[in-house]
Amino acid sequence: MRNILITLLGLLSVASYASASDHELADRHTYAGAASVLRIAAGADQSTQQASASSSANPLAETDWRLVEFQSMDDATGTLRPDDPALYTMHLDDDGTVTMRLNCNRAGGTWSAEPGSNAASGRFAFGPLAATRAFCPPPSLDEHITAQAEFIRSYLLKDGRLYLSLMADGGIYVWEPDAGKPSVAAVPAAAENGGPRNWEVTGVSGSLNLREQPSIAARVIARYLPGTILDNLGCQRLDQRTWCDVQQLGGGPRGYVSAEYLRPAVAPDGSVATGPDDSALRAGLEQFDATGSIACAQFAGQPMMQCEFGVARAGGGYATVVITRPDGSSRAIYFRMGIPVGADTSQADGYPEFHTSRENDLHLVRVGAERYEIPDAAVLGG
Repeated sequence: MRNILITLLGLLSVASYASASDHELADRHTYAGAASVLRIAAGADQSTQQASASSSANPLAETDWRLVEFQSMDDATGTLRPDDPALYTMHLDDDGTVTMRLNCNRAGGTWSAEPGSNAASGRFAFGPLAATRAFCPPPSLDEHITAQAEFIRSYLLKDGRLYLSLMADGGIYVWEPDAGKPSVAAVPAAAENGGPRNWEVTGVSGSLNLREQPSIAARVIARYLPGTILDNLGCQRLDQRTWCDVQQLGGGPRGYVSAEYLRPAVAPDGSVATGPDDSALRAGLEQFDATGSIACAQFAGQPMMQCEFGVARAGGGYATVVITRPDGSSRAIYFRMGIPVGADTSQADGYPEFHTSRENDLHLVRVGAERYEIPDAAVLGG
């Protein structure tokens, strides 16, 4: 049974942004989490101010929580607990905004509370909230989180825990203090530190600005369409926004984009590649995950023949394929996200041009006059 968390309702209305250009839209939201927490930018100033006024004198203001369980009043549902509470966290800011991590998604908006006579209990409500819609590996609570928050009506602080109750005895969400705050406020790690190797642009209907520096005032040097794959070169928190240092997969200008519009990229094998890519190092040490033969030709006009190869894989379509050419020398072809992106060319061989195309499950790779046909299975395994 899938676990249930607080559902954050009220997805951001696109109507209030109908007059904004796509790249302006990507700058108008305020990033409040590690990947993408949206703040309502139009028609919400008044509600935010009211929430801030309410929260400023509230014991819940500026607190961090992680989900313990959901206590359903329905015997058929019973008590549901997340597999990993660290994946479901909530920060109640003293300015009346809330940010949450919901497994692989982020959500945010406003909150308000009216303490009772002893401040340990009182009314509680979420204002308009928005969440990203990445598909999280099951089991996941994120879909439930985006469906029930509007029904939260009260809070209770007891024995160090926070109890948020749904209306009409619908159930109680139990939270415990998240003293380390590892999930909501954390800046996404660079790939070399265990973070995702690649991002996918998401959440913009037009294009996302790539800026020269981590600032909305910095010069725009490129724009990315939704679905563009970017290299994760590290992120930083600056001026209430998280900026990520990126470069488009396969090359292009390097700059900064708001992390609000990024999500970990899913590779062709269905995985999210994380951590450093060690495939080239392992290939150099001949630590191959598989060996075999592929069709190849070394010179112009030479008929295709079979060449031996070895492949070192690093997951997520990252691999280095080392081919023994007909003259006994070798050629390394580098793959990232299942795409051939380059070869070990050098000044000695004149830096021959690198071209690729695809035919069914074959990557047709040309390095100058050299030709190689590398199947997906060699790169991805299976």
